Amino acid sequence: MSKRLRPSARAKDVAAPILLMALILAAWEILVQVFEVPTYVLPAPSEIVEQIYLERVMIFGHLRVTLFEIVAGYLLAALVGFLLSIAIVYSKAFRRGVLPLIVAAQTIPVIAIAPILVIWFGYNDVPRIIITALVAFFPLTVSFVTGLESLEPELINFFRSLNASGVQIFLKLRLPAALPNIFAGLKVATTLAVIGATISEWVGASAGLGYLMAQDTQQINTTRVFASLVVLGAVGIAFFAFIGLLQRMFMPWVYGRRRFGRWPKRRAAGPAVGAKEVGTSAQ
Repeated sequence: MSKRLRPSARAKDVAAPILLMALILAAWEILVQVFEVPTYVLPAPSEIVEQIYLERVMIFGHLRVTLFEIVAGYLLAALVGFLLSIAIVYSKAFRRGVLPLIVAAQTIPVIAIAPILVIWFGYNDVPRIIITALVAFFPLTVSFVTGLESLEPELINFFRSLNASGVQIFLKLRLPAALPNIFAGLKVATTLAVIGATISEWVGASAGLGYLMAQDTQQINTTRVFASLVVLGAVGIAFFAFIGLLQRMFMPWVYGRRRFGRWPKRRAAGPAVGAKEVGTSAQ
Protein backbone atom coordinates (compact mmCIF):
# COMPACT_ATOMS: atom_id res chain seq x y z
CA MET A 1 0.00 0.00 0.00
CA SER A 2 2.73 2.44 -0.98
CA LYS A 3 0.46 4.81 -2.88
CA ARG A 4 -2.50 4.80 -0.55
CA LEU A 5 -3.01 5.24 3.13
CA ARG A 6 -4.61 2.77 5.48
CA PRO A 7 -7.82 3.96 7.17
CA SER A 8 -6.00 4.38 10.49
CA ALA A 9 -3.30 6.52 8.87
CA ARG A 10 -5.93 8.64 7.12
CA ALA A 11 -7.74 9.14 10.43
CA LYS A 12 -4.50 10.39 12.00
CA ASP A 13 -3.94 12.79 9.10
CA VAL A 14 -7.41 14.24 9.62
CA ALA A 15 -7.21 14.32 13.41
CA ALA A 16 -3.85 16.13 13.55
CA PRO A 17 -4.94 19.45 11.98
CA ILE A 18 -8.27 19.34 13.83
CA LEU A 19 -6.45 18.91 17.16
CA LEU A 20 -4.02 21.70 16.32
CA MET A 21 -6.87 24.02 15.35
CA ALA A 22 -8.69 23.20 18.59
CA LEU A 23 -5.58 24.07 20.62
CA ILE A 24 -5.16 27.37 18.76
CA LEU A 25 -8.81 28.32 19.30
CA ALA A 26 -8.62 27.37 22.99
CA ALA A 27 -5.50 29.50 23.47
CA TRP A 28 -7.14 32.36 21.56
CA GLU A 29 -10.26 32.18 23.76
CA ILE A 30 -8.26 32.09 26.97
CA LEU A 31 -5.92 34.95 26.04
CA VAL A 32 -8.78 37.20 24.97
CA GLN A 33 -10.62 36.53 28.22
CA VAL A 34 -7.56 36.86 30.48
CA PHE A 35 -6.23 40.09 28.95
CA GLU A 36 -9.74 41.51 28.40
CA VAL A 37 -9.07 42.38 24.77
CA PRO A 38 -11.84 44.65 23.42
CA THR A 39 -14.19 43.01 20.97
CA TYR A 40 -13.56 45.64 18.31
CA VAL A 41 -9.86 44.73 18.40
CA LEU A 42 -10.03 40.93 18.54
CA PRO A 43 -13.24 39.02 19.30
CA ALA A 44 -13.11 35.64 21.00
CA PRO A 45 -13.87 32.51 18.95
CA SER A 46 -17.05 31.96 20.98
CA GLU A 47 -18.25 35.44 20.05
CA ILE A 48 -17.50 34.78 16.37
CA VAL A 49 -19.48 31.53 16.42
CA GLU A 50 -22.33 33.30 18.19
CA GLN A 51 -22.25 36.06 15.57
CA ILE A 52 -22.45 33.51 12.76
CA TYR A 53 -25.50 31.94 14.38
CA LEU A 54 -27.29 35.20 15.16
CA GLU A 55 -26.57 36.74 11.74
CA ARG A 56 -26.87 33.51 9.77
CA VAL A 57 -29.66 34.80 7.55
CA MET A 58 -27.67 37.85 6.49
CA ILE A 59 -24.30 36.11 6.25
CA PHE A 60 -25.50 33.13 4.23
CA GLY A 61 -27.63 35.39 2.06
CA HIS A 62 -24.47 37.27 1.05
CA LEU A 63 -22.64 33.93 0.79
CA ARG A 64 -24.95 32.78 -2.00
CA VAL A 65 -23.88 35.76 -4.09
CA THR A 66 -20.20 35.13 -3.43
CA LEU A 67 -20.53 31.40 -4.14
CA PHE A 68 -22.03 32.11 -7.56
CA GLU A 69 -19.13 34.42 -8.41
CA ILE A 70 -16.57 31.88 -7.15
CA VAL A 71 -17.96 28.97 -9.15
CA ALA A 72 -18.67 30.99 -12.31
CA GLY A 73 -15.25 32.68 -12.30
CA TYR A 74 -13.49 29.40 -11.52
CA LEU A 75 -15.18 27.54 -14.36
CA LEU A 76 -14.52 30.41 -16.78
CA ALA A 77 -10.82 30.47 -15.85
CA ALA A 78 -10.55 26.68 -16.15
CA LEU A 79 -12.26 26.60 -19.56
CA VAL A 80 -10.29 29.49 -21.09
CA GLY A 81 -7.03 28.29 -19.53
CA PHE A 82 -7.50 24.77 -20.83
CA LEU A 83 -8.30 25.90 -24.38
CA LEU A 84 -5.37 28.33 -24.41
CA SER A 85 -3.01 25.66 -23.06
CA ILE A 86 -3.97 23.32 -25.91
CA ALA A 87 -3.30 26.08 -28.46
CA ILE A 88 0.02 26.92 -26.77
CA VAL A 89 1.19 23.29 -26.79
CA TYR A 90 0.15 22.51 -30.36
CA SER A 91 1.07 25.83 -32.03
CA LYS A 92 4.55 27.29 -31.69
CA ALA A 93 3.48 30.54 -33.36
CA PHE A 94 0.59 30.94 -30.92
CA ARG A 95 2.93 30.15 -28.03
CA ARG A 96 5.45 32.83 -29.06
CA GLY A 97 2.74 35.43 -29.50
CA VAL A 98 0.35 34.77 -26.61
CA LEU A 99 2.37 33.28 -23.76
CA PRO A 100 4.48 36.44 -23.15
CA LEU A 101 1.27 38.50 -23.11
CA ILE A 102 -0.27 36.19 -20.51
CA VAL A 103 2.79 36.54 -18.29
CA ALA A 104 2.89 40.33 -18.77
CA ALA A 105 -0.80 40.62 -17.89
CA GLN A 106 -0.08 39.20 -14.44
CA THR A 107 1.98 42.27 -13.56
CA ILE A 108 -1.16 44.44 -13.65
CA PRO A 109 -3.00 44.49 -10.29
CA VAL A 110 -6.45 43.02 -10.74
CA ILE A 111 -7.96 45.55 -8.34
CA ALA A 112 -6.87 48.28 -10.75
CA ILE A 113 -8.84 46.66 -13.57
CA ALA A 114 -12.03 46.38 -11.53
CA PRO A 115 -13.26 49.99 -12.07
CA ILE A 116 -12.72 49.64 -15.83
CA LEU A 117 -14.75 46.43 -15.91
CA VAL A 118 -17.52 48.14 -13.96
CA ILE A 119 -17.59 50.94 -16.54
CA TRP A 120 -17.71 48.44 -19.40
CA PHE A 121 -20.24 45.94 -18.01
CA GLY A 122 -22.10 47.89 -15.33
CA TYR A 123 -22.95 47.12 -11.71
CA ASN A 124 -23.80 43.43 -12.09
CA ASP A 125 -22.19 40.02 -11.67
CA VAL A 126 -20.19 40.10 -14.93
CA PRO A 127 -17.27 42.31 -13.72
CA ARG A 128 -16.93 40.28 -10.53
CA ILE A 129 -16.94 36.97 -12.39
CA ILE A 130 -14.26 38.28 -14.78
CA ILE A 131 -12.10 39.49 -11.89
CA THR A 132 -12.43 36.11 -10.16
CA ALA A 133 -11.46 34.36 -13.40
CA LEU A 134 -8.46 36.66 -13.91
CA VAL A 135 -7.12 35.90 -10.43
CA ALA A 136 -7.40 32.13 -10.94
CA PHE A 137 -6.45 32.11 -14.62
CA PHE A 138 -2.64 32.25 -14.60
CA PRO A 139 -1.80 29.27 -12.30
CA LEU A 140 -4.40 27.19 -14.12
CA THR A 141 -2.93 27.94 -17.54
CA VAL A 142 0.66 27.35 -16.41
CA SER A 143 -0.29 24.02 -14.81
CA PHE A 144 -2.22 22.93 -17.88
CA VAL A 145 0.66 23.78 -20.23
CA THR A 146 3.20 22.08 -17.97
CA GLY A 147 1.10 18.94 -17.78
CA LEU A 148 0.41 18.71 -21.50
CA GLU A 149 4.11 19.17 -22.27
CA SER A 150 5.30 16.60 -19.71
CA LEU A 151 4.78 13.67 -22.06
CA GLU A 152 7.88 11.93 -23.42
CA PRO A 153 8.26 12.09 -27.25
CA GLU A 154 8.94 8.34 -27.39
CA LEU A 155 5.42 7.59 -26.22
CA ILE A 156 3.93 9.89 -28.85
CA ASN A 157 6.01 8.21 -31.55
CA PHE A 158 4.88 4.82 -30.31
CA PHE A 159 1.22 5.81 -30.60
CA ARG A 160 1.85 7.20 -34.07
CA SER A 161 3.43 3.91 -35.08
CA LEU A 162 0.11 2.30 -34.15
CA ASN A 163 -1.68 4.70 -36.54
CA ALA A 164 -3.30 6.61 -33.68
CA SER A 165 -4.90 9.89 -34.70
CA GLY A 166 -4.08 13.21 -33.09
CA VAL A 167 -7.34 13.15 -31.15
CA GLN A 168 -6.61 9.65 -29.86
CA ILE A 169 -3.11 10.66 -28.79
CA PHE A 170 -4.53 13.64 -26.92
CA LEU A 171 -7.40 11.84 -25.19
CA LYS A 172 -5.69 8.53 -24.41
CA LEU A 173 -2.10 9.61 -23.83
CA ARG A 174 -1.40 13.31 -23.42
CA LEU A 175 -4.44 14.23 -21.31
CA PRO A 176 -4.14 11.34 -18.78
CA ALA A 177 -0.42 12.09 -18.39
CA ALA A 178 -1.24 15.75 -17.73
CA LEU A 179 -3.88 15.08 -15.05
CA PRO A 180 -1.52 15.41 -12.04
CA ASN A 181 -0.46 18.91 -13.14
CA ILE A 182 -4.00 19.82 -14.15
CA PHE A 183 -5.42 18.94 -10.76
CA ALA A 184 -2.53 20.67 -9.01
CA GLY A 185 -3.50 23.87 -10.83
CA LEU A 186 -7.18 23.31 -10.11
CA LYS A 187 -6.45 22.96 -6.39
CA VAL A 188 -4.40 26.15 -6.27
CA ALA A 189 -7.11 28.00 -8.18
CA THR A 190 -9.78 27.09 -5.60
CA THR A 191 -8.27 29.39 -3.00
CA LEU A 192 -7.48 32.07 -5.58
CA ALA A 193 -11.08 32.05 -6.79
CA VAL A 194 -12.31 32.71 -3.26
CA ILE A 195 -9.83 35.59 -2.93
CA GLY A 196 -10.73 36.98 -6.35
CA ALA A 197 -14.47 36.93 -5.65
CA THR A 198 -13.94 38.68 -2.31
CA ILE A 199 -11.73 41.38 -3.85
CA SER A 200 -14.15 41.91 -6.73
CA GLU A 201 -16.92 42.78 -4.28
CA TRP A 202 -14.94 45.68 -2.89
CA VAL A 203 -15.60 47.60 -6.10
CA GLY A 204 -19.07 48.10 -7.56
CA ALA A 205 -20.95 45.49 -5.50
CA SER A 206 -24.12 45.67 -3.46
CA ALA A 207 -24.05 42.12 -2.06
CA GLY A 208 -21.62 39.35 -1.19
CA LEU A 209 -19.38 38.58 1.76
CA GLY A 210 -16.65 40.89 0.43
CA TYR A 211 -19.15 43.73 0.29
CA LEU A 212 -20.39 42.86 3.80
CA MET A 213 -16.83 42.82 5.15
CA ALA A 214 -16.12 46.23 3.61
CA GLN A 215 -19.25 47.66 5.21
CA ASP A 216 -18.49 46.09 8.60
CA THR A 217 -14.91 47.40 8.50
CA GLN A 218 -16.19 50.95 8.07
CA GLN A 219 -18.58 50.42 10.98
CA ILE A 220 -15.84 48.74 13.10
CA ASN A 221 -17.99 45.61 13.43
CA THR A 222 -14.94 43.39 13.87
CA THR A 223 -16.88 40.38 15.08
CA ARG A 224 -18.93 40.13 11.90
CA VAL A 225 -15.81 40.68 9.81
CA PHE A 226 -14.26 37.64 11.48
CA ALA A 227 -17.51 35.74 11.03
CA SER A 228 -17.41 36.42 7.30
CA LEU A 229 -13.77 35.36 7.19
CA VAL A 230 -14.57 32.07 8.93
CA VAL A 231 -17.37 31.32 6.46
CA LEU A 232 -15.12 32.17 3.51
CA GLY A 233 -12.38 29.95 4.93
CA ALA A 234 -14.83 27.07 5.29
CA VAL A 235 -15.94 27.56 1.68
CA GLY A 236 -12.32 27.50 0.49
CA ILE A 237 -11.57 24.30 2.41
CA ALA A 238 -14.73 22.60 1.11
CA PHE A 239 -13.95 23.67 -2.46
CA PHE A 240 -10.38 22.34 -2.18
CA ALA A 241 -11.64 19.05 -0.75
CA PHE A 242 -14.17 18.71 -3.57
CA ILE A 243 -11.44 19.09 -6.22
CA GLY A 244 -9.37 16.54 -4.31
CA LEU A 245 -12.31 14.12 -4.45
CA LEU A 246 -12.59 14.66 -8.20
CA GLN A 247 -8.87 13.95 -8.50
CA ARG A 248 -9.30 10.60 -6.77
CA MET A 249 -12.18 9.76 -9.10
CA PHE A 250 -10.36 10.70 -12.31
CA MET A 251 -6.97 9.27 -11.31
CA PRO A 252 -7.72 5.80 -9.89
CA TRP A 253 -4.31 4.50 -11.04
CA VAL A 254 -2.66 6.79 -8.47
CA TYR A 255 -4.97 6.17 -5.52
CA GLY A 256 -5.71 2.51 -6.14
CA ARG A 257 -9.15 1.08 -6.80
CA ARG A 258 -10.76 2.42 -3.70
CA ARG A 259 -14.46 3.17 -4.25
CA PHE A 260 -16.95 4.64 -1.79
CA GLY A 261 -14.74 4.05 1.24
CA ARG A 262 -13.97 0.40 0.54
CA TRP A 263 -10.58 -1.07 -0.13
CA PRO A 264 -10.21 -3.91 -2.65
CA LYS A 265 -10.18 -7.34 -1.10
CA ARG A 266 -6.84 -9.04 -0.99
CA ARG A 267 -6.41 -12.25 -2.91
CA ALA A 268 -6.64 -15.29 -0.67
CA ALA A 269 -3.35 -16.96 0.09
CA GLY A 270 -4.83 -20.48 0.21
CA PRO A 271 -4.46 -21.52 -3.46
CA ALA A 272 -0.87 -20.33 -3.62
CA VAL A 273 0.03 -22.25 -0.50
CA GLY A 274 -1.74 -25.32 -1.79
CA ALA A 275 0.13 -25.12 -5.09
CA LYS A 276 3.42 -24.88 -3.27
CA GLU A 277 2.57 -27.95 -1.19
CA VAL A 278 1.64 -29.89 -4.33
CA GLY A 279 4.99 -29.00 -5.89
CA THR A 280 6.82 -30.11 -2.74
CA SER A 281 5.03 -33.44 -2.62
CA ALA A 282 5.74 -34.05 -6.30
CA GLN A 283 9.42 -33.70 -5.61
